[in-house]
Amino acid sequence: MKKLKWILPVVLIIALVVYLMIKPKLDAKKLDFTFTMLEKGNIEALVSSTGTLEAINTVEVGTQISGTIKKIYADYNDKVEAGELLAEMDLNLLNTNLINAQANLGVVEAKLNQAKEEYERDKALFEEKVISEQQFTNSKYTYQQALSAKEAALASVKTIKVTIGYARITSPISGTVTERSVEEGQTVAASFATPRMFIIAEDLSKMQILADVDESDIGYIKNGMKARFTVQTFPEKDFYGKVSQIRLQPIKINNVVNYQVVVDVDNEKGLLLPGMTASIEFITNSVKNVLLINNSALRFRPNEAMLKEIKPKLLEDAKTFLPDSIKMNFIETISKNELYTSANFKKKLPSKIDGFFMKDENGKLNFKFIEIGIKTGLQSEIKVFLDSIPLEEGTKIINGIKSKK
Repeated sequence: MKKLKWILPVVLIIALVVYLMIKPKLDAKKLDFTFTMLEKGNIEALVSSTGTLEAINTVEVGTQISGTIKKIYADYNDKVEAGELLAEMDLNLLNTNLINAQANLGVVEAKLNQAKEEYERDKALFEEKVISEQQFTNSKYTYQQALSAKEAALASVKTIKVTIGYARITSPISGTVTERSVEEGQTVAASFATPRMFIIAEDLSKMQILADVDESDIGYIKNGMKARFTVQTFPEKDFYGKVSQIRLQPIKINNVVNYQVVVDVDNEKGLLLPGMTASIEFITNSVKNVLLINNSALRFRPNEAMLKEIKPKLLEDAKTFLPDSIKMNFIETISKNELYTSANFKKKLPSKIDGFFMKDENGKLNFKFIEIGIKTGLQSEIKVFLDSIPLEEGTKIINGIKSKK
């Protein structure tokens, strides 16, 4: 009975060890895979952003004088020409001021004539030594004062006339009125800042987008680069433009440094309106008719059984096909049991080198090293098969495993 007590635990331990040794093989036999297929297609590298549509040249029109708006001649969406009358200010007060200034000028001119006569008379008397030098000097000073007073009065009249000219608000450019901020009868004050009355967009057939691109992506943006965008009112329609300027002034948005990128857009059909929000994709690179792999195959994590089966081939292919700059680090990773795991076995590969699992023609597990080109959220371009044995479109690639029931 005592021997039985000792023998039973030993048998259980031996059975456990044997199970653990053969478990990977048992799991490998049970494995069933899900697949994705290589396909031919086009792929683009994109930088996404949002921006606001604006007219390329927009002018704010205001008034330099305070007063009441007598008449408005332009409204929203009106086409106007340069010099066209947009609005008039009430002139009653200005005309009254002009009459007063002109009357004051008449008084000043009368005083000037009187001072001139006295000066000329005193000058003759002084030359005959009839009056003193002091009397002549006073007469001369009074005449000079009258001359200056006339100049001031003339300037006052001229100023009021110029101000009356400002009462006619005209368009500085030819374009479209996109905003009117005032109404007839409204009083505006120009004491501290010019009141905005109209906004005129010069040419809405050509517009621009001001897009904010963060510092991690701005290096990919170049002048002349193609940009594709959509607006909310036409979500299924793609519009296109070109980068015309990358502004160097940094702008902080939520503690992230951004740079403003200007995209020129043709708007011949008039579908785009100022102020619309554009969802932009800057096309930094694109290729056509290349072999593409679904990223699920690159993200696939093998289990312990697969790692054990594929390890000899990984070592052989790494020594043969991987570049010298990364070969040793990768071999070191897969040679250490603590590093050779489903999560870490590709960790030492750079971002442009990757690999995937597949079944070969004999149904044996295989692994292929590849060089990645353009990568999006769903697919990646296969630039090169490092073993120089390319695969065809439609080849089945492992992207998942499931246990057989």
